[in-house]
Amino acid sequence: MSHLDTTTLTNVLKRVYGSQLVDLATKHVMTYNQFQLSNRKAAIRPGGAGYYFGLRQSDLENVGARGEGQFIPQPLDYAAAQGVILPKLLYSVIRMSGLLIEAGKGNAEAFVNTLGDATTNAFKSLTVDMNRQCHGDGFGLLGTVDSDTTYTQQTNTTFTVGFNNDLGTRYMRKGMVVDFYKSNGAIDTTAYPICNRIASINPVTRRVTFEANSDAYGAYHPNSTLRGYTPVDNTTIAAASQMVRYGARDAAFATTDTPYEMIGLLGHYDDGTLLATHEGLLITTYPEFKANILSNSSVNRELSIDLMLAAMDMTLAQSGENATLIRMGLGQRRKYFGLLEGDIRFAPTTLVGGYEKLGFSQNTAVQIMVDPMTQPNKLFFEPDGIIKKYELTPIGWGGFDPNKMHWRQDYDEATMFLRTYTNLGVENRPALTLLSDLTEPDKITMPF
Repeated sequence: MSHLDTTTLTNVLKRVYGSQLVDLATKHVMTYNQFQLSNRKAAIRPGGAGYYFGLRQSDLENVGARGEGQFIPQPLDYAAAQGVILPKLLYSVIRMSGLLIEAGKGNAEAFVNTLGDATTNAFKSLTVDMNRQCHGDGFGLLGTVDSDTTYTQQTNTTFTVGFNNDLGTRYMRKGMVVDFYKSNGAIDTTAYPICNRIASINPVTRRVTFEANSDAYGAYHPNSTLRGYTPVDNTTIAAASQMVRYGARDAAFATTDTPYEMIGLLGHYDDGTLLATHEGLLITTYPEFKANILSNSSVNRELSIDLMLAAMDMTLAQSGENATLIRMGLGQRRKYFGLLEGDIRFAPTTLVGGYEKLGFSQNTAVQIMVDPMTQPNKLFFEPDGIIKKYELTPIGWGGFDPNKMHWRQDYDEATMFLRTYTNLGVENRPALTLLSDLTEPDKITMPF
């Protein structure tokens, strides 16, 4: 005797779902908002739309002691230059078929309001990627390969690459499309894979598995020289190779290139090593326009209060300003806590916009911003507000009519895209001091 139950009627019963998809991705969306908005107005110049500022390299050296009846000091000019902060063009694109738009219109039984969920997720995706860019140098580095890996793209199989080092997988996300570059920053067009999409990330072992090769991503590669390029099968991705955000670099990459992404903390806290030119100024020509770096010849050492004080003194000595903000990640927070263990005067923490803020030693005027996305092995010292957002256009919908989707010619499809033209900039760069080559904890219990 047959009977009706939920199993036999599974295909005819209504299914009632929640109003939106459960968001399983870990997203840190506040980094970009930590920076103050510059009040400079963009000016249209022959070089493009940008924010121009004057740089004084030296003061008037028209002073000096003289004896009676001698020549008084000459009115010597000071050295000056002009820098420019150019906006970067950032996008998040949505494309849907006409049928999907109609089928997904919200009602009580719908799985999700298709357009509403897509637009919300597009905004999240854009801000998450902007936050990643806030910590880089503009050239899209996501991770460094830990050991040689055989790559078999031609067999259309997945492959796994290890990133078991301090940088780890913190800047990687499932679904990202990436390119691989040699350790010197260039693409080997006979071997290295491009346009590979991340299938899964194991944050414990720091191993990343990639989807089988698809020509769909390569066909639209922003770099025309890599469009449609397919590497030789069974080649090796060498240890120390760099995994880079899809399209973030030219094929023949050099530090003299103009970055496509926003210039983040690594780019601003630089002495010409990562960016030969910063904000339109060649550092070898204008050596005064560089940050201060306290390194240890690439040999990691333990964090100490003395090193932190030395970094603060460096900012004061080079710029005349006091460092009032220290940026650190979770690993260096653990090291800092270890320095203060047993100190009953240790100030309690406060949360600011979802981020942890600590007091530095007994100086409550100096605060520590703990950001999980901060680069490892480093502490960043700056006067509060010295790095600002320079927005030509805030986040909003692009196109001639931003209030509706745009139909794709000859297709029953519609497209809409979020965009912002913005960048981070610093005009008093000598006020930045980087304390680098710091030892990270042996075990980092966080998802990267």
